[in-house]
Amino acid sequence: MTIIEFLNARLDEDERASRAVPVGARGRDRALAEVTAKRMIVQGYTRAHTASMRVLEPASSAPADGDPWSELLAWRRAVKYLAAVYRGHPQYDRSWEE
Repeated sequence: MTIIEFLNARLDEDERASRAVPVGARGRDRALAEVTAKRMIVQGYTRAHTASMRVLEPASSAPADGDPWSELLAWRRAVKYLAAVYRGHPQYDRSWEE
């Protein structure tokens, strides 16, 4: 399981739990907004990873603008921070902390 698959599964769980709370209940909207924000971070990393892969395999797509490696590193750190929240989950991989 990749870190992205792991995070998407945890975010799906968080979203289901948040939606199970009655509409108007305290914290429900904030919890859903947090899931949305976290999904955006995961998607940002996925886009940065794709851009970096274009540098390695330029024939697959147009070259990326800027420095895709620095962007990828920044997004990767953000994704690792998100995953660390679920450190106690049995599918969490300690290698993501490196």
